Amino acid sequence: MLALGLTPLAMALSVKHQVFDRPGLRKVHQKEVPCLGGAAVAVSFFICLWLARGLWPQVFETMDRKLLALTLGGLMIFGIGLYDDLKDASVALRFLVQFASAGVLIWGGFLITMLPNPLGGRLELGLLSYPFTALWIVFLINALNFIDGLDGLAAGISAIVALTIFFVAEQTGQPLVALTSILMLGSLLGFLPFNFHPAKIFLGDSGATLIGFLFAAMTTLGTMKSVATISLLLPIAALGVPIYDTIKAVLRRTRRGQKFYQADKEHIHHLLLSAGFSHQGAVMFLYGCTFFLSVLAIMAASADRRLISILVAVFVILILAFFKKWQKSRE
Repeated sequence: MLALGLTPLAMALSVKHQVFDRPGLRKVHQKEVPCLGGAAVAVSFFICLWLARGLWPQVFETMDRKLLALTLGGLMIFGIGLYDDLKDASVALRFLVQFASAGVLIWGGFLITMLPNPLGGRLELGLLSYPFTALWIVFLINALNFIDGLDGLAAGISAIVALTIFFVAEQTGQPLVALTSILMLGSLLGFLPFNFHPAKIFLGDSGATLIGFLFAAMTTLGTMKSVATISLLLPIAALGVPIYDTIKAVLRRTRRGQKFYQADKEHIHHLLLSAGFSHQGAVMFLYGCTFFLSVLAIMAASADRRLISILVAVFVILILAFFKKWQKSRE
């Protein structure tokens, strides 16, 4: 309800102060769009986070350091994203703040100390926990920002993943992860009615990077309990679309001799549009992929591995068939 009420206010402020995402060669939209939507999501999320702390102290009173780290780190990411929306921050400054926010999370106890072993058991990281955690956090921060290229895409995918993480966190007894994910879901559901095509407002870098940061925090905290190591695999599956798109973009640009962070128009959503998908059709297709991967991630906690392997194989075959057809249509 907060996000639903604050998003029109963010739109009005964006128009008043001329804060727009303007059309460009690498942009899909054809007109100026307000881009302070991340502010509505951030304010809604953090108010309700601390409201929950006050309403249920018996559940969260032992987590004050984690709540503080989540808040401080999140505000740092939101702040540099907002500065980038307003003034265009340098890449060096953005990475500096992103790694600093990762350090705040690590200080608060968010640390990946182990990884699930596909062959069974787990792999202890030891001292590698610190650099691995920092890189993981920064990677997810940017993965959500990379996929934020169509109306409703990043926010909708994030809502699906947040619901999925909430479900698994409840099953594995992780109250802070459950709280963070359900508050993110609520904030996004209040924002999405204004973000569907044609969008009246965008998340902006401030919103997209904050969402990535919160996903990083949730997955990092989930690995603190050995019974919940699946929490790290969960977003890798559920967030498969932005993660795949980010890795592909970095490799593509590096191979061409470009800077890996330099924007282009070859993200997965651009390919769908060039293949003949409508704007809404491309978004719904990627929603469907995310939903499928989310169901797969939930099943991974309890289902037979053979069934999961079959589902993955079917999914991969369908995706490969789609892109083969798209390539033929281009030729």
